[in-house]
Amino acid sequence: MGSRQVRLVNGAGRCAGRVEIYYQGSWGTVCDDGWDLSDAAVVCQQLGCGGAVEAAGSARFGEGSGQIWMGAMNCSGAEAALWDCPAGPWGQHDCGHKEDAGVICSEFMALRLENSDGCSGRLQVFYNGTWGSICSNSMTLDTVSLACKELGCGDGGSLETRLPYGRVSGPAWLDNVQCGEKTSSFWQCPSTPWHPQSCEDLRDEIHITCKGNSE
Repeated sequence: MGSRQVRLVNGAGRCAGRVEIYYQGSWGTVCDDGWDLSDAAVVCQQLGCGGAVEAAGSARFGEGSGQIWMGAMNCSGAEAALWDCPAGPWGQHDCGHKEDAGVICSEFMALRLENSDGCSGRLQVFYNGTWGSICSNSMTLDTVSLACKELGCGDGGSLETRLPYGRVSGPAWLDNVQCGEKTSSFWQCPSTPWHPQSCEDLRDEIHITCKGNSE
């Protein structure tokens, strides 16, 4: 059989994207016929990305190219690898790339600015399937700069201390985020462990204004 691998492409980060399988020397996709959370769970686990939050169909992460290696997936969720699941024969299906399957795993992390008209707003992080807040303790301008960069909003910004918005419900995931000058990605910054009640005071939620535009 040769070595088989699985990867997620076109998502923000390695734990979300279109499912691609390396087989017989080339990368191909998986058809979304019968694609559900049990199938997605196997991929997430295989990649060390936690559990599955969503099984995405209809080429949510763009159409792949090349072969469509697998279809009619019917995983129980307990398999060690996607190719251990019951499925149709390799490479045989009546699917097009419009039906390429994707997944979003629980370890997928993303940033957004809520209530944002571009590059200013309440900074939130997506973790474990939920958007939550980031608290302002130990927040430095290095951290703000990295967040702005991650958001595609330029490479610098400022911290807003007065809160223009009311408190939102939901978790506050991160506190004491301490990015240094040399950190290249927001996700590499040290912080206290991820926890849904990270802020001692919910008025500590962080708002930032980045210099760049969200063009």
